[in-house]
Amino acid sequence: MASLHERKLAIVADLHWSLEEMRAKEAGKQFLLNVAQFLPVYSPALRQIYSDYTTYFTKTSVVILPDPVDFTCTYSHIPEESIKSTGLLLYPSANGLAVNMRLRNNKTISMPLQKAFGLIQQQLKGPFLPIIKRGDLRDFKELTPCLHLNALVPNKAGSLSRFSQRDIAKALAERSNELQLAAHLLGA
Repeated sequence: MASLHERKLAIVADLHWSLEEMRAKEAGKQFLLNVAQFLPVYSPALRQIYSDYTTYFTKTSVVILPDPVDFTCTYSHIPEESIKSTGLLLYPSANGLAVNMRLRNNKTISMPLQKAFGLIQQQLKGPFLPIIKRGDLRDFKELTPCLHLNALVPNKAGSLSRFSQRDIAKALAERSNELQLAAHLLGA
């Protein structure tokens, strides 16, 4: 079992993201500011999803501060196994937000966010619930920032009641729908 000090460090690390590796730091900051209201953040150390948070920037990092007042925007007891990496990269394009995805034959394609999310929802036969976490903000091509998208898989959160799973899924689906509606405004 991790010591209290190690746990505190893990919690801080989950919500303090370094930008040191990014070439497009300023573009990355602006991109995150544009989409943060639509993409919940997951903290593995606390096992929490934050749907409302404030984003602060230092010269070389991003600090995520969950809303301390509205506890209804924090979802707890979310096991890490229920957050799945998707390999999808969200980035700003001239026509709004776009998604780069890897196909089964290892080729990659890019398409508008609404089209990509529609295809994913067809494959899932249900909602696509995107989430971001530490390490997901990165460079895409040259100086274009992107966010790697993870997804919540509610039925993998066995520690939660079905009611809680549905409640969280509904809230995250609303965020995803809002992102799709605003995607054309959030491009480069």
